[in-house]
Amino acid sequence: MRSFSELTGREKAVEVVRWFCVPAAAVLIVVAVRIVASFAMPPVYAQPPGTPVVLTSDFQRFVLARILGALMIASSVLAGAFVAPRYRLAAALVLAGLWTVYSLLSHVLVHLGRGKPHYLDFTIAALAAIGAAAYIFYSERAKGDTRLQ
Repeated sequence: MRSFSELTGREKAVEVVRWFCVPAAAVLIVVAVRIVASFAMPPVYAQPPGTPVVLTSDFQRFVLARILGALMIASSVLAGAFVAPRYRLAAALVLAGLWTVYSLLSHVLVHLGRGKPHYLDFTIAALAAIGAAAYIFYSERAKGDTRLQ
């Protein structure tokens, strides 16, 4: 692969546009999985007065929520990395790092002073992000790219 300085003006423009599409693809895949999750997850518990109570199973409340969360994180890292024109592993590692920091903030650090931290949710989120980055690493390695770009 040629370096960025060796590209023509049009190729540079296309590459810059693709780099701007990396975070957009990551965000769009999160929105898509959230839409799917809204159909699969139980409704909220705070209902207006007079609304019948909808009972949910433990599977929906605990297992399905964690599976869909891990799917959202992994697909976000994969989508961002596959859209990147080069340095896919670096893009995947940055996205995985951002997801890990976000999940640390939202699952653990927020609850330290006033409640019980959700270590399991943080662990699942971190493993999903790291697993997606590992998939990118092995897919780039299988292509024979020794530079892992």
